[in-house]
Amino acid sequence: MSYFKRNFMKTWRFIGEAKSYFRDVLLMHGFLMFFLTPFLASVTRFILRQGNLSYISYDNLGSIMVSHPFVFIGLIGMILLLVTSVFFEFTFLLLSIYFIQIRQPISLKQLLKGTLLQLRKIKFSTLLFFLFYFFLVLPVTGMKFNSELLSKFEIPMFILDFIFENRILFVALFILAYLFLIYLGIRFIFALPEMILKDQTFKKSVKFSWNETKGNFLKILGQFIIVTLTLVGFSGISYGVIIFIQKMVEEHLSKYSLGSALVLMTLLQAVWLLSVILSTVAIFFITIDYMDSGNFLPEKPSWFEVEGKKEQKLWQKRVKSGAIFVFVLGGVVFVGTFNWEFLNHPTTIRPVTVSHRGVDNGNGVQNSVAALIKTSRDTHPNYVEMDIQETKDRQFIVYHDFNLKALTGVSKKPNELPLSEITKLTAHENGKEESVVSFDDYLAEANRINQKLMIEIKPTKEDSPEMIDNFLKKYGKNILENGHIIQSLSFDVVEELKKKEPKIVVGYIMPFSIVGPPDGEMDFITIEYTTLTSTFINTANLKGKEVYAWTPNDEETITRMLFYGVDGIITDQMEMLNDTLVDENKITYSDKLLYFAIGMG
Repeated sequence: MSYFKRNFMKTWRFIGEAKSYFRDVLLMHGFLMFFLTPFLASVTRFILRQGNLSYISYDNLGSIMVSHPFVFIGLIGMILLLVTSVFFEFTFLLLSIYFIQIRQPISLKQLLKGTLLQLRKIKFSTLLFFLFYFFLVLPVTGMKFNSELLSKFEIPMFILDFIFENRILFVALFILAYLFLIYLGIRFIFALPEMILKDQTFKKSVKFSWNETKGNFLKILGQFIIVTLTLVGFSGISYGVIIFIQKMVEEHLSKYSLGSALVLMTLLQAVWLLSVILSTVAIFFITIDYMDSGNFLPEKPSWFEVEGKKEQKLWQKRVKSGAIFVFVLGGVVFVGTFNWEFLNHPTTIRPVTVSHRGVDNGNGVQNSVAALIKTSRDTHPNYVEMDIQETKDRQFIVYHDFNLKALTGVSKKPNELPLSEITKLTAHENGKEESVVSFDDYLAEANRINQKLMIEIKPTKEDSPEMIDNFLKKYGKNILENGHIIQSLSFDVVEELKKKEPKIVVGYIMPFSIVGPPDGEMDFITIEYTTLTSTFINTANLKGKEVYAWTPNDEETITRMLFYGVDGIITDQMEMLNDTLVDENKITYSDKLLYFAIGMG
């Protein structure tokens, strides 16, 4: 019990000292958000343009390496620059928390000096370890610090969905790998602080961390868990109390609803800012605090000099006070204007609703006619998303996977069998069974019930060279007349479709975002929601492209997508999506505060 009590006391001390972290965290976040991150993205886009490349994704990395070696070298350079930048951020914040821990004031000038000194001494082995630790271990374990530069390095949910929807072996291996990476994350936790604070070599630092954490794994892990749960609880309870107060005002003092909402929204933003700061430095606090309690926290570094307090002249004090006043006034005006606009204008635009693979909450077999009819009748999506592939005899089948085995038990690819044989197969899913259907039959049924389709073309290397020509010749007029749209993971397929039939609405599917929306002729972009941001949406909209989120399946994520302003949502939970899309006129100020809180998450 004393272990938990001691760690809870440390955690509350950590929260209580939040004002000590404000300057350094806000400066670093501002620098990364408004300068470095846009700079890295702009340079990366510039490098891609030199090779006339519109995008970067998993499907064109090989061709970039072979056909555009200088672009590939430039991209490698950007990765090294990114890793170095994250190391700079890590070092700056680690030193900041170190000096707070030893109760030694340090000027921003000296803090930057110490950080740059470490940057000059950095070795390739250190960068490799840093790459391993912060881009492979921490994003998986959830122990990463809240870094603007690392915000895109998450496991996409479609990968996790694939793992957990398939064989038990995949799930078991994933859990084992997850636990192993958590173990490594803890065992190496003191390596970087040793290199930075003590100027130890890479080899000695790794060995020291491994030895020091021997037998203390659960102790350190427990500290992480306690701090994380406390921060989550602090934020959650604070948000809940603020929204509850607003709800009470609306029920009992309705004429003051707007005024209270403005005040409480500002308070909510303050809590959010505090949470960002604390989550950013939590990993440093735990590490430094443990080093201090273990008596291996080093003395002040040699480059640090205690600075005497300089007496400011009267004019300097007035300039400083004036600058602070202007800054605070500007912040109040900006926040107040933003809050007023948010509370008095529609929070969201109703997005286009799309049923993923034609199924709602497992109500049938994916990509089957029965599921299409049932989902369309019961949930009324704007579009039903479905998948087509070319068969051996150059026809089209409605099927998602590149192998028929998962649903039919037949270990063959769709392009290895003629249409007549595939349509004799039976697909089993969600306790139901349906015949695999041709695109002709699926399209005819969709037209009969007046249901628009989002047709995903899934190309393979074995497809016929004239596949797109055949598809457009056979279905192009039908698609235009009935308002169906098309999308594909293949950028080349999207470009070819728009070139040969510009009137058809075509979208490009992105598994993740690295440098923002791609250039191209597509009408919309479908992107996996884990790396989707409001900035991505705004940038794409400015280019005339709509953005569809794929596939948020819980109310919180759907609400966050609405808050971001997404143009469409592709989901497996159509009924839940419909319930979430309430009438804007029925949304109260407390609802808007809830949307804002979820959106910030």
